[in-house]
Amino acid sequence: MNLESEIMIAPGSRRLAAAARVLALAAATFGVCALAVVAVFIFRRDALPFYVLSEQTYGRFWPHLPAMAAHILGASAALFLGPLQFWEGLRRARPALHRAVGYGYLTGVALGAASAFYMSFHLDLTRTVGFAVGLFCLAVCWTGTAGLSWWAIRGRNVALHRQLMAQNYALTLSFVVTRWLFDAPIAFIQDMGPMRYITMGWVGWVMPFALTGFYMQLRSSRRGGRV
Repeated sequence: MNLESEIMIAPGSRRLAAAARVLALAAATFGVCALAVVAVFIFRRDALPFYVLSEQTYGRFWPHLPAMAAHILGASAALFLGPLQFWEGLRRARPALHRAVGYGYLTGVALGAASAFYMSFHLDLTRTVGFAVGLFCLAVCWTGTAGLSWWAIRGRNVALHRQLMAQNYALTLSFVVTRWLFDAPIAFIQDMGPMRYITMGWVGWVMPFALTGFYMQLRSSRRGGRV
């Protein structure tokens, strides 16, 4: 292939690469919007009612009201503050606000995770050892990635901070993913019987956590170590 042929091919390759980037961005935008719609729907249906502090609302969880209310409040704050942490425009234009939102997010995670630790040992929600262990492990990973992300940004390791924050928010979304899996019209999930409760309690957080970590590593390798 001569130089003239290479010059003729190069613009076409660049256009193809640009088109691929546009399609990838469009797919990512659609995915984020769809996830946001699902998150708001599930929050409104399954979490918002618990903002009414009454025995009728909490039912069998009423004796554990402080832990349940703390979990719902903290997880809700993390759920809705999290996307602001990934808003590049906010980080660049208002770094002080970005930090304030970050501290608010981490506070929500700390509150939600602490109450999750409590629930894994006390609530009759944990009617099986399998689910209780899954909830405990989720709380460990949720707390660990939040603490490590704070430690990373304190050390000016922005790439590691972003990766850990992405994985932490994947854990924050475990409530949404788990509820969606419970409702999904997938035959083998609906036919699990009692095991469905335990299985979805694990899959709902392990799957998004692992996939996010894989994606961030892949993205980092393509960018030469920059996330």
